[in-house]
Amino acid sequence: MTHDQWDDDKIENLLSNAPKIHDQRSKDEIFQRLKEDGLFDEEPLKKNRKRFNWVPVAISIAAVCLIAIILPSMMSQQTSQETSVMDRSDESKEATEKFVTESSSDQEMNILGSEGADLRTAVYPDQIEGNTIFKLGLASVAADSIPVTVLIPNERIQADFGDVQPTGVELYHKYAALFNEEAIGFENYHPYIGEISEQDNQVLHTLPNDQQYDLGTGSLTTYTASLIDTFGDRYDEVVQLDENGSPFIFSEVGEATPIQLNGESTQYNYFQYTQPDGQSYLVPNFRAYYTTVEEAILAMKENTNDIYQSVILPNVNYEVTVEKDVVTVTFKEQIDLMTLDQQQAMKMIEGILLTAASFNMGVQFKNVTPTEWQGFDFATTLPIPVGANEIPYSTVFQ
Repeated sequence: MTHDQWDDDKIENLLSNAPKIHDQRSKDEIFQRLKEDGLFDEEPLKKNRKRFNWVPVAISIAAVCLIAIILPSMMSQQTSQETSVMDRSDESKEATEKFVTESSSDQEMNILGSEGADLRTAVYPDQIEGNTIFKLGLASVAADSIPVTVLIPNERIQADFGDVQPTGVELYHKYAALFNEEAIGFENYHPYIGEISEQDNQVLHTLPNDQQYDLGTGSLTTYTASLIDTFGDRYDEVVQLDENGSPFIFSEVGEATPIQLNGESTQYNYFQYTQPDGQSYLVPNFRAYYTTVEEAILAMKENTNDIYQSVILPNVNYEVTVEKDVVTVTFKEQIDLMTLDQQQAMKMIEGILLTAASFNMGVQFKNVTPTEWQGFDFATTLPIPVGANEIPYSTVFQ
C-alpha cells in the first residue's frame, strides 16, 4: 500500500471498474465436490500432528543450569579481580602518600629539625666529664687546616697510660698515627714528619732536611695552621729545629721563628667550609685575625672569597657589644629559630660562639626565640665551646 491519500470517489470508481466474477457450476456440482472433500463426514479427517522435538528444550534447560552454576563463579571472580585492583590501587595510593609524607618529613626535618636530634657540631664543657679532649688540624684541599675534636673515653686513656694524666704531646704520639683521616674524607697528614717533643710550654718540632712542608706557600700555610689547631689549647708556641738543635731554615721563608699558639694572631672568626665530599666544617677564614671581638663578629656577615661561606643567614642583622668577658649579640629583628633551616641556624649560632671563644669570651644572644633550643638556654650566657667540629671516637679510632 502506498502512502497516497485516497478519497471515497476514487475508491468507488475503482470498484465499479473491477471485473465481475461468475461461477458457472451448478449447485449439485458444488455439493458433490464438497462431499468428496469429506466436509460432511461424521469425524473430520485428522491432520498429521508434528512430533514434538525435546532436544532444543533440553539444550536450553542445560544452558540455563550451566549459566546458573557459572555465573556466580564469574561474578565472584570479577568481584575478586575488582577487589584486587582496588587493593592494588589502595596500596599504590598508600605508598604514594607514604612517600609524600616521608619526603615532606625529610624537608620538615631540614627546616624545623627534631627535638631529639642534637645538631651541635662543637664540643662543650658538659661533654668533657668521663672523656679526654684530643685535637688535630687536618689538611684541607684549600691549603689550610680544619680543626677537629675527638672525645676519647677515659677508660681508653687509662688503658693506654695508666693513672698518669698524659700531656698534649704524649696524646699526639699515641693517637695521631691511629687517627683514621681517610674515614672522614681526608688524606693522611699525621703524624708529622720528624720528631715532636715538648719543653715547658713549648712544642719542639725537629725537622729532617728532606721535610716537605715548604714545597710551596700553600703547604707551609697548611703545616703552620695545623700545628696551631693541634696544640693551641695546651701550649704557648711551637719551635722548629733542625737535627742539630738550631732554628730550622725553610727554603721559602728562611729561618723559622716560633709559632704563637695563643694571643691576637689566633683570634679568628669562623666561616663554613665544605669538603669535596660535601661534609661541612666551621673553620677560620684563611686565618685572618682581629684585634677585637666586635670587629671579628661583625666581619662574619661578609663573604670575602669563594672558599669560605658566611654562616650568617640572609637578611639577618645584629649589633655587638662587650662587657667584661661577655659578648652580647642583639638581633635587630626577632629571630625565630624554629622557622629557619635548623642546620644553618646552628652553624650561625656556633660560628659566633667559636669566634668569641677565640677571644676567651662567652656570648649572650638577645631577641631570639624560643628561649630553649637544641640544648642552649638563650636566657643566659651560652657556654664557651672547648673544641670545634666534633668527630665521633668510634668513627676514627677502631
